[in-house]
Amino acid sequence: MNDHSLFTNSYEGSFISLLVYVDDIILAGNDKEEIDRVKQTLNKTFKIKDLINLRYFLGLEIKTSKKCIMMNQSKNAMKLLIDA
Repeated sequence: MNDHSLFTNSYEGSFISLLVYVDDIILAGNDKEEIDRVKQTLNKTFKIKDLINLRYFLGLEIKTSKKCIMMNQSKNAMKLLIDA
């Protein structure tokens, strides 16, 4: 199955992934120089705004540490509880 919003590239131990949803983009990988190159290329064409660290995406709250990436929807859950 092809996903037309997820793009990946890997070579020589380097991996980069770009996920697009409407006007939001997540760019991740293990090669900082390649990530910076992709951001520069995108910025030349689309004038992107780099928010540096991902905190929220599609209702998910994202927290990162050196050991893991944690995702939750506590903000949405609290809203549902308040509304109920």
